[in-house]
Amino acid sequence: MKKIIAALLVLTMVLALTGSALADHLCAGDYVKFKKNAYAYSEPKSSKKIDDPYIIVSKGSHAKVIAKKGDYVFLQLTPGYYSEDLGNTYEVESGLWAWGYWFKTSDLSECKTEIILVRFSNGGNGKSKPTGDIVEDTVNVCKDHVKADAKVWMHKTPSLSNSYGRALHKGDKVKYRHLLGTDTRGVVFYGIRYKGKCLWVSCLYTHLVK
Repeated sequence: MKKIIAALLVLTMVLALTGSALADHLCAGDYVKFKKNAYAYSEPKSSKKIDDPYIIVSKGSHAKVIAKKGDYVFLQLTPGYYSEDLGNTYEVESGLWAWGYWFKTSDLSECKTEIILVRFSNGGNGKSKPTGDIVEDTVNVCKDHVKADAKVWMHKTPSLSNSYGRALHKGDKVKYRHLLGTDTRGVVFYGIRYKGKCLWVSCLYTHLVK
């Protein structure tokens, strides 16, 4: 029993040192990957966790470091857009707007891939807008359905805004309208038909089938 406790203490120390080392190493302009689901903070303080609802970015998401303070970094979560009306929270540079929040460095790992792409496991409603780019899918002409890989909310537009208020669940299959849209994160949405309604679902939680 003592050996187990000692091993756990060593592991805890190693993880703490790893997070600290990453915090020391990260610089503005670096890219990071979320190694687990991570809470967002309005300020670099543990007491400033955003709630009502909690904003949680999913494991595997990628983001860009804008600033750091102690064991926290401020991350850019979406590409920059020349419009403050796209639901963004801060100026990346003069006139260029994007979503951004503070996160603990212990939830992150270094990433050499220069990409910004996030998905939310909670609090994502309204966190993206449609870009207006809707095209016909001429590649997957033999795929007539969209199948859910996990719970996925349906939306009235190809974005996290304008939720339909209902979700597909893992294994559900709906009609594919052969239309593709993108949101301000750069995420593709599939156009679907659900009980006579023309709606959209994220490709991050679904795939095309015959």
